[in-house]
Amino acid sequence: MKDVVNNVRYTLGLGIELGITLVALAVLVQILFGEQAFFGGSVVTNIIALVSELGSQGIVGLFAFGVLLYVFNKRAAAQADCA
Repeated sequence: MKDVVNNVRYTLGLGIELGITLVALAVLVQILFGEQAFFGGSVVTNIIALVSELGSQGIVGLFAFGVLLYVFNKRAAAQADCA
């Protein structure tokens, strides 16, 4: 059972890492080629809207931001241990 949980956590971690990489790539493509370069939408505008929405939600937004920060920091620490 523990192996199943570890495999699920590992797979989810890879998915999150892939998502972060794709967002970074989308921002880079948008910076280089303009606002309509990535699937016809503005990635940077969407990120700004997300951060603004989290900020306007008060304590719930702060909690959501804390969870995101925890996930990113945990993933970064795991990668640093592997290197």
